[in-house]
Amino acid sequence: MAPRVLIVGGGLNQLELVRQARRRGCWVAVSDINENPPCRTEADEFFQIDTTDKAETLRAARTAQISAVVTDQSDVAVPTAAYVAEELQLPGIGFETALRFTNKHLMRKAVAQSRRDLLPDSLLFESEPELIAHLDSPSVNHSELLVKPLNSQGSKGVARLESSSFRQTASTAFRESRGHGVLLEEFVEGEEFSVETFVVEGKVHNLAVTRKFHFPQNDCIDYRNTYLGDIPLDLENLLYSANEAIISILGLKTGSTHGEYKVQGDRVVLMEIAARGGGGNISGKIIPFLTDFSPTNALLDFCLGMHPQIQASSYRRKFAVLRFFDFTPGRVKTVTDEHTEDENLLHFELTLKPSDIIRSVQSSRDRVGYFIVGATERARALSAEQAILGSVSIEYSDN
Repeated sequence: MAPRVLIVGGGLNQLELVRQARRRGCWVAVSDINENPPCRTEADEFFQIDTTDKAETLRAARTAQISAVVTDQSDVAVPTAAYVAEELQLPGIGFETALRFTNKHLMRKAVAQSRRDLLPDSLLFESEPELIAHLDSPSVNHSELLVKPLNSQGSKGVARLESSSFRQTASTAFRESRGHGVLLEEFVEGEEFSVETFVVEGKVHNLAVTRKFHFPQNDCIDYRNTYLGDIPLDLENLLYSANEAIISILGLKTGSTHGEYKVQGDRVVLMEIAARGGGGNISGKIIPFLTDFSPTNALLDFCLGMHPQIQASSYRRKFAVLRFFDFTPGRVKTVTDEHTEDENLLHFELTLKPSDIIRSVQSSRDRVGYFIVGATERARALSAEQAILGSVSIEYSDN
């Protein structure tokens, strides 16, 4: 009998997981809060359920008589998948472990017990008036701080404060936290990187280091991730060492991780770490291209009760760029897309259509699309990036 897999979350980033499961002959059910998410048409069964609703997801899992449950590239679905797996005695990362990887306060509390040096200074606020009252103090330097919802996804609500707009920024963070609280945190200057790994029975297999660039209007939101062979080996080792320590502290035994860090000289500071693959198809397409290893397949091995085999080549042999589009704000009249499919284009996604409003990117939901290019030569990857950027243009309406 074919394995019956429930995939929690049906957004675009989950498509590769659904497709890999189907290729392996699995019967696939998908759950999502939206009525028609991208994964619905490729699933055998669909359940319209909020991915944070553990009880309803468990009920659907029992109805479907699943033999495996999994999610990837979706923070909010991680605790739900872990809970269902635990209740049904299926392979999973454990519910308490999932909470430490998705609740930023619990994450910092655990790490602080033995590696306080890896954390930024932060304070937890459980009510918006309490946070606003604190920020109203004349002794507070807003520009040195950022707000971070405890359990948001895709950097929603994460932003650096400004004296002219800190109340609005704090309010947005609380709205995105859905009542779970907000961290007021030291803004750490320095370059930002992410570390991609796959863990098997406690052994951390390092896959890649990503160099991250941010939108000028919000330096907490990525617009470009690169793999261009320019990470010094001593820096790479610093990042790997810190990342492995944090994974051990948080207790992940098997699964994907995506850890984000700021670096100041020899100081490595944790921004956050997730027990899932990197979004924007980092785990679905970039890591397989760079290393010939698929975290998605390894994750399916684990949830299906098999022992994942890790055979990954060095990510430094190839080159890749993930680039989000950054168009001038305004109302779209026409979209001209002249990009061509070629071997260097790994992924292309653009959701714009006439009459859409392009907004200044203040959160991940304001980003309207992205693409990934990869090549065996650095210059070719950079050339392909510029070619794709030049192939898309927007004409704007006057009203």
